Amino acid sequence: MALNKKVVVSGISLILVVGAVIGAVVAIVHYNKKPRGESLTAQQKMVTQICNYTDFQAECQRSLGPVAQNNSADYKDYVKAALLSISEEAKKALNMSESLLVEARNGTSSKKSLEECKEMLKEAVAELQAVFSYVGDADLHTMEDRVMELKAWLGSVISYSTTCLDIIGDDDNKVFEALKDPIGNASAITDNALAIVGEIGSILGLFGVKVNDKALGNLGTQRRLLEDELSSDGRSPSWFSASDRKLMAFQDNGRLRPHAVVAKDGSGKYSSINAALKAYPYGQQGRYIIYVKAGVYQEYVTVEKKMTNVYMYGDGPRATLITGRKSEAGTGDKISTSGTFQVFGAGFIGRSMGFSNTAGPEGRPAVALRTVGDQIALFNCRISGYQDTLYMQAGRQFFRNCVISGHVDYIFGDARAFIQNSMIIVRKSSIPEQNQVFITAPGRQYSHEIGAIIIHNSRIVPEQKLLPTRFQVRTYLGRPWKPYARVVFMESTLADFIRPEGYSAWDGKAGNTEHAFFGEYKNRGPGANLAKRAKWNGGFYGEMDRATAEKFTAGPALLADRWLKFANIPYIPSFIHADA
Repeated sequence: MALNKKVVVSGISLILVVGAVIGAVVAIVHYNKKPRGESLTAQQKMVTQICNYTDFQAECQRSLGPVAQNNSADYKDYVKAALLSISEEAKKALNMSESLLVEARNGTSSKKSLEECKEMLKEAVAELQAVFSYVGDADLHTMEDRVMELKAWLGSVISYSTTCLDIIGDDDNKVFEALKDPIGNASAITDNALAIVGEIGSILGLFGVKVNDKALGNLGTQRRLLEDELSSDGRSPSWFSASDRKLMAFQDNGRLRPHAVVAKDGSGKYSSINAALKAYPYGQQGRYIIYVKAGVYQEYVTVEKKMTNVYMYGDGPRATLITGRKSEAGTGDKISTSGTFQVFGAGFIGRSMGFSNTAGPEGRPAVALRTVGDQIALFNCRISGYQDTLYMQAGRQFFRNCVISGHVDYIFGDARAFIQNSMIIVRKSSIPEQNQVFITAPGRQYSHEIGAIIIHNSRIVPEQKLLPTRFQVRTYLGRPWKPYARVVFMESTLADFIRPEGYSAWDGKAGNTEHAFFGEYKNRGPGANLAKRAKWNGGFYGEMDRATAEKFTAGPALLADRWLKFANIPYIPSFIHADA
């Protein structure tokens, strides 16, 4: 599997955003100004205290050291310095990649990979601007929201940068070595910034700043369990709850008025989804609603970063289908460009649609849906492919009442992604020697990133074609793609074909297992037996206690009541059983 991660921005953009971000992160009740005559030693001590929270302390000392020369520096100066140091390292990587691109020969895979990296850098800059605008609304968020948003953005910087490096590494070792240090340095310093943001309350205390922390609202009501079968009509699966059906009825009865209608038969204003997106009214307040009528749409769709708050719905996940077949083996496209449908715009909602990549198992990495923006939600959708089907790259994402199918690493990425009340299907490969299945491949390169794949109240089953030979295929719940990989299965039904050890090391080796976290809690079914789960040195593998599992429920893990309820997306905020 290839990778895809975000690199940074210009120093000017960072300076602009820091003031707004810090203002958004904290509500200052009282601030005791440091006297101008404070000793340099005291300021150096402040640097040491802040850097104690980070994993890369030498880099942190270098980043914050110059601030210690300023006796009147306050907490904003330290955070500015932490963020600006990312920019300096990122510029080195950007300059290096551009010079390498000039040298690369046309038509080579190395040239194409470098071009992908350049595009990822553009995406990083665009995302920064989107987050800057989003974080500016100080009335709608608590301190916890602000920290989560900033962490999501910083994590995306790491995601783009390390992905860029991994894509290059597949093609050209010389180019990889040239980019390794600048990208590695930028990523390490970004992790330091994540650590500092995560301890913002403690750090502000060092400066005499008190913060007003509003408690999160209560976790809401519980919803009923899944039922066993999918319905045959493709519109409203039998396992929809009453609230889900009511919401879908509201959509289907004509009271939801779209701004744009897409139809293959000419009955809508647009004949393609891309045409409807091109008409997106920049600067519009509220949601831009696109209705995609039933049909098979063979197009590659990108919801750009500037297209925020798009609401797109179809006539059902089997009736409205977007399909493509880009792949590494077939077209030379890796995970950053093979996606049939790619979402960069924050606040995207997709309903009652299907996303497919038909490159097949021989295509190797072949993404059907790539989600990058923050606060993305999909409801009643089908996402199908074989390898790398669903790439949840960055931000906070929520999938409800969806069907996700594939074979190798088909639910993967660095996002904090929550899959709830869904059906996860393992497909039969047409390649005889491909007899291993890895359902998840969680990313997360560094310890302070928020990335995690959380699967709650869902079912993991083989497709009908695989059923007779399911025990001949070694099916694992996942394998760690990155060193701090984190995946959780809670209150879900695991079928009998899940391997007793549950998890596999990457490529069968011990790599990435030392810090990985594979947690399970109150799962059901024959595949949920924990007696023979894998045990490696370091990391966590097995049953979580209730307190640990609760941190991975939708309420605290996504701050769901701060955005999902405003998007009218049904969700279970806590456990499905009060006594779980």
